[in-house]
Amino acid sequence: MAVLPEAVVEIPTSERSPLVSRPWIFAAAVLGLIIGLVVIVAITRPTNPALRWERQMGPTGPVNLDSLVATNDGFALLSGVTADGVLLWSSRDGASWDNRPLQGTPSQLADIGSRLLAYEVDVGRILTAEGEGWVEGDELEFPDEIRSRQGSGRPSLVADDDGFVVTSILGDVWWSADGSEFDIVVADPEWGPGQAVEVPFDSGCRPPTRSSPDVPSMVATDSGFAALISSDPAEPFGIWPVCEPQLIFSADGRSWSRSGTSLGDGAYVYNVAWRDERFTAVGGTGIGQPAAWTSSDGRVWDLIDTFALESGLDLYTVQAGPAGWVILGRETEDSSPVGWTSADGLCWTALPVEVDGSSAAVSKEMMMVIDRITYPETWVASTTGNARTC
Repeated sequence: MAVLPEAVVEIPTSERSPLVSRPWIFAAAVLGLIIGLVVIVAITRPTNPALRWERQMGPTGPVNLDSLVATNDGFALLSGVTADGVLLWSSRDGASWDNRPLQGTPSQLADIGSRLLAYEVDVGRILTAEGEGWVEGDELEFPDEIRSRQGSGRPSLVADDDGFVVTSILGDVWWSADGSEFDIVVADPEWGPGQAVEVPFDSGCRPPTRSSPDVPSMVATDSGFAALISSDPAEPFGIWPVCEPQLIFSADGRSWSRSGTSLGDGAYVYNVAWRDERFTAVGGTGIGQPAAWTSSDGRVWDLIDTFALESGLDLYTVQAGPAGWVILGRETEDSSPVGWTSADGLCWTALPVEVDGSSAAVSKEMMMVIDRITYPETWVASTTGNARTC
C-alpha cells in the first residue's frame, strides 16, 4: 500500500494573544503576580508578635491576687498573712517563683520605675532589686487620708523614679520626691466633692449596681502624671467608674490642670493605662454595652472599633507594659471572663477561650493573666520580636 504524502495545511496567524490561546500560561502569570504581591506585603507590612499562651502554676498558699504587678524582668505579688508574715513572691518567667518575707503586713504593690513599693494603709517600704532578690528600704509614712486599696482594687498611689503622687477619696493630692515626706499640693480641688460621697446616688451614665467609692484611675507617663475625673459638675467625685471622664494632667506631680475634653456623653470608664505615647481607657455606655477609647494626648479620644462591635460584655481592666496591652472584662449574663491583647493599643486580638482572667500584668516580653476562680492556675504569654502594629 502506497504511502500518501502528508498534506501541508497553511494555518493563518492567530489574532489572539498567546496567553489567551494558552489558558494555562495566563493562569500561571496571574498566580505569579499574586505570589509576588503576597511576598511584598509580607516583607513590608508589620505583623503582631506571636503570643504563646502556656498554663502555669502560681505561688502556693494564700496569695493576694490584687497585688500582681510587672517588674523590670518578670512579675511579683504578695502572699496573704502566713506563719512567716507576708511574703513577696517574684518570678522571671511566670513559671518558677521565689519568695522572701517582708516587714509589716503590706497588702498592695506599686511599680515605681525600676523599684517596687510594698505598702498597707499609710505605711510602706521601697523594694530594690539586687542580684536574684529584693532588698527592703526604710519605712515610709503616707498621709492619714490615704487608703491602700479602693473600690476598684487599684492603689491610691502612682509613682516613678522622679516622685510619688497619692490621692484621697476627696480628690486631694500629695507629692513626695522620695517617699520620705509628703506635701499636700492640691487641697479641696474644684473637681472634689468637699465631703464624703454617699451611695447609692443618681447618675446620668453609670451602671448603678457597679458603683463604689474610689480614687481616680492614675497613670505615670513620660511627661508626668494623669488621672481621670468626671467632666460633669453634678457627678460626685470618688466613685468608680467615672462618668463622662476627662483627664487632669501634671508635669511634675504638683500643679494639675484639666484637659477640657471628655470621652463623650453617657460614657463611663473603669480604668485607663498608658504606654508608648498612647492612652487607652475601658468602660462602656451602659450595662452590656462595652467601649474602649484611645488617645495620643489625653484630649482627643477615638473609639476602638474592635469593642464598638461587641455587646453583652462589660470591660473593667486595661494593663500596659513593654510587651503590649491587655484588656479584661466579663460576659454580662454569666460573668464569664473575656479578654483581648494588643501590641500597639490599636489592633486587638481576643484571648483564647481557655485563658480565664480578672487580673493581668505586662512585663518586657511576657504577659500574665490570672483569675480568682481558677487560681493557682495562671496563664503566661511570651512575645517574640518587638511590639508592632497589625
